[in-house]
Amino acid sequence: MSPLVTPPFAPRGGADDDALPELFSTTELGLTPADYAELLASKHGSGDDISVHVRLPFCPSRCLNCDHHTTVTHNSETIDEYIADLEREIGMVTDRIGRGLPLTQLHLGGGTPNYLSDTQLVHLMDVIDRHFHIGSDTETSLEANPKRCSPSQLTLLHGLGFRSLDLQIRDLDSSVQLAIGRSHSLSVLEDVIASARAEGFETISMDLVYGLPNQSVDTVRNTVRNMVVLNPDRIMCQTFSPRPSVFKHQRALDVDGLPSLADKVAMFNTASDTLMGCGYEWVGLDCFAQEHDALTRAKHAGKLHRNWVGYTDRHTGDLYGFGADAISQLREANVQNKVQLREWHEALRQGELPLCTGERISESEQRQQAALNTLLCNLELSDCADLLEDSDLLHELASQGFVEISDDKVSVTEYGRFALHQRWSDASPHFRAARGMALAS
Repeated sequence: MSPLVTPPFAPRGGADDDALPELFSTTELGLTPADYAELLASKHGSGDDISVHVRLPFCPSRCLNCDHHTTVTHNSETIDEYIADLEREIGMVTDRIGRGLPLTQLHLGGGTPNYLSDTQLVHLMDVIDRHFHIGSDTETSLEANPKRCSPSQLTLLHGLGFRSLDLQIRDLDSSVQLAIGRSHSLSVLEDVIASARAEGFETISMDLVYGLPNQSVDTVRNTVRNMVVLNPDRIMCQTFSPRPSVFKHQRALDVDGLPSLADKVAMFNTASDTLMGCGYEWVGLDCFAQEHDALTRAKHAGKLHRNWVGYTDRHTGDLYGFGADAISQLREANVQNKVQLREWHEALRQGELPLCTGERISESEQRQQAALNTLLCNLELSDCADLLEDSDLLHELASQGFVEISDDKVSVTEYGRFALHQRWSDASPHFRAARGMALAS
């Protein structure tokens, strides 16, 4: 194997949490809030498919490996004020694109969305429901800390319309959990999953993050085996890349206990072999799903899609992100909201869209991004002669052995499937977003 290459499009880091990374450069092609408002207004009545991601950046405590921009608070008023300004932001967008538009996808991300109280969750869903139409065919999901998933909360969440539960696990080994400040017992997870199944949740996902302190090939193998016993529908495998210059709390991690790149490659190979040996299918680059899962069916049909939220079996259209540091992926542009809570609140209370940075996407870049996402989801791309003429990236990937080009067809090689996962997989949401934006450039 040739050496793996660090992605050239990883987000830039600042000196501290007050100097947070921006995903997009502000250039003459960049978007101002006024430009973005005009773009939104142009979409009114377009009939485009739309999806919504709501970012809830609150946690009761901070894990040492956390690479999300979150706020640790025990003040319910802080969250109430956030929901009030979420309503302002959602209203400013829907005043321009139209109200009551049907959603193909709704996702609550964190932070820890299920840290919200029952009253706050009901209030938030009421806000969303008054601005969008959530139908029986809307893909609804939320991230959740299993330690906070009481049976009564699961009943409420299912009653509010959520059908998919993304349990944030990271790892199940006790020494790894101790090193990052987390704790999940198998017995608790068994109870949570049993309650969620009984309540009627259709899809239960887990995440495995590798590259954490105290992890080894053996501990990863044991964690995967324990996850399989829990029988989730999907398991996402993501690599951890510490960024202590951006996230100060990561400086408390034991750097001597962090696995090397070679270790991480071996861990992923072990995880993938174990999961496939237990009946899971490898979907895309970093997801493993059971045979009955919608993603597996989409994979076999060549109709797998992916946006900033993750893999999906449908075309989700424009993705609107709401909340501090949220990302919006529109056909014509990508934008990032202001990162810091204070600045996000201030912009909205001044009647401005809380845009931090953004960039336009040309029609040529739109075609390239759609094609490359198809390639990385379904591992094959046909009828792409025009793309091959315009895309230096495909030829670069081919020269490194990641893809194979024959006539006007591009296929991901076996080596490329493993190597691209290491190159383009990361637990950080900013990295995932930066990766997606870079595919169009």
